[in-house]
Amino acid sequence: MIAIFTVLVATLTVVNGMSIPGNINATIKPFTDACLDCICEGVGCKRETFCRSNVCGILYMTKLFWIDAQKPVVLLDDPESEGAYQRCANDETCARTAVKTYMELYPFDCNDDGVVDCYDYGAIHNMGRHGCRSPLSAIFGKKFPECLKKMKKE
Repeated sequence: MIAIFTVLVATLTVVNGMSIPGNINATIKPFTDACLDCICEGVGCKRETFCRSNVCGILYMTKLFWIDAQKPVVLLDDPESEGAYQRCANDETCARTAVKTYMELYPFDCNDDGVVDCYDYGAIHNMGRHGCRSPLSAIFGKKFPECLKKMKKE
């Protein structure tokens, strides 16, 4: 019974992103509202309701990202109802909850500096947790680092 539990715990740890190669000894810093604000600034922070291509909302969230973030919903909504993803992505509070949950579930040291920090969270949001070691996209790669610099000065 104990051996089965140990295997189960190890599997859950891998699923939650805590034992991915390159991250075993990384220090994980908390995901803060200030970091989320920089991510928002990096994607353009459009305060309009929209869905384009495969992204929706103020934080340019994909449906798969929302699913991985455990399908948060706006108040009194049902995560299984038609349009729940779009309603969440277009609601600032719900979208921020989705990003925060995702980052807490799947931290990753994208730049291999031994620390999971706001840079890594931004790279994960911009390029995905499996592509975050790639260079940031052009617009995000300009706006997000500028915000990080301002954040560090405060």
